[in-house]
Amino acid sequence: MSRDRPGRLHALGCPVDRYSASDLRARFPEIASGERLTHLVTLNPEQVMLARKDSNVRAIIDSAEIVTADGVGITIALRLRGVAATDRITGVEIVDWIAEDGLPVYFLGGKDGVAQSAAARLSERHPAAQITGYWSGGTPDPRFDGESIRRIADTRACVVCVAYGAPGQLRWIERNRRPLFDAGVRLAIGVGGSLDYHGGASKAAPRLIRKIGLEWLVRLIREPWRWRRQRVLPIFALLAIREAIQVRLAAR
Repeated sequence: MSRDRPGRLHALGCPVDRYSASDLRARFPEIASGERLTHLVTLNPEQVMLARKDSNVRAIIDSAEIVTADGVGITIALRLRGVAATDRITGVEIVDWIAEDGLPVYFLGGKDGVAQSAAARLSERHPAAQITGYWSGGTPDPRFDGESIRRIADTRACVVCVAYGAPGQLRWIERNRRPLFDAGVRLAIGVGGSLDYHGGASKAAPRLIRKIGLEWLVRLIREPWRWRRQRVLPIFALLAIREAIQVRLAAR
C-alpha cells in the first residue's frame, strides 16, 4: 500500500521523504517510544534500479513509513526535475545519531565481528550509547527469523539496525513487522554497510569526497568487486535525465 503524504517526493517511481537531517533526528525519540513500528529505508540508486525490476521490492519501499535519500544520485535526480531536494541522510549518519542519543539499539547482520567492533567503537565515542546487543550469525533467510527475533526481544531494544544489504534487509524487516513490534521494537532501519564503517572494516572516504557525493567511487577503487553492483549507476543517471526532461516538457 502506498504511503503518499504531503512532502513525499518520487525519484524514478520510488518515494523519498523531504526531511532535513535535524528534523528527522529530532523525531527518533518520539518514534522509539511510539505505538507502531516504523520502517526506515535509506534509499540509493542501486535500490531504485532493483525496485524497477522487482515489484516486491518496490512495494516494500513504497510502504515504508520513512524513506531518506542516502545516495547522492537520488538528490541529483530530484534536482534535475526542479524539485527542492531533501537533505541527503545516510545510514552511517543515522547509526551514529542513534548511538549518540542513547536510544536502545540492536545490531543485526554484517560480517563476523563487525557488529561487535561497531558497538565497541560507538560506545567509546558516545558515552550515552545503549547498544543492547548484536548478532552476525544469521542471514536474511526466513529460517533464522525466530532466533533473530528472540535475541532482539531478550535485550529490550526499541531500535534495530539491520545490515543484510538490499534486498535482504528490506524483505527481512517487512516480513517481521509484527514479531518486531511484539518484541518492543518501534524503529527498524536497513543500514547496509554502515556497520562496516563504524566497525573499522571499511575506511571512510575523505570529508571533501563525502561532501561532493563521490564516496562510492572511493569504495569501488578499494573494493573492485563492487563493479557488478554499481554498473547500474550509469543507467540510473540516464533514466533520471530522461524523467527530468519528460517532467519539464509536461509542465510547459
